[in-house]
Amino acid sequence: MKWILSGLFLLTCLSLSWSQTDSNQLDTVSYQPEWKVKVLNYRLSGRTASGIHTQKIKEPFVAVSRDLLAAIPLGSYIELSDCLWAGKYKVMDKMGKRHTNTIDVFSKKKNRGIQHCKCKPLESNGS
Repeated sequence: MKWILSGLFLLTCLSLSWSQTDSNQLDTVSYQPEWKVKVLNYRLSGRTASGIHTQKIKEPFVAVSRDLLAAIPLGSYIELSDCLWAGKYKVMDKMGKRHTNTIDVFSKKKNRGIQHCKCKPLESNGS
């Protein structure tokens, strides 16, 4: 009985120390989320959700579906990769309520159809 209790005590101590080292290691690793999104393009001119007219925005920008706004809020930057729309964009608009897991790239160029891209949020300065 003594051996069983001491064995259980030892296992408990080892599992506690193992779980503490794992949580410490997670704190030091910088995790940058990346996920697959559906990408469309739009050419409508008008005022964006950020309050700026589309004709006055000089850098490439996107609208994001409302479910993505928590992860990539207005004014932040994203990087799209593995698709025809690959590049860095500023989030300046939000999409209609019916869209989910979708990004709309503002472009005056020809429609490229529906793409599936990897999306990764960037630092606030776009680098």
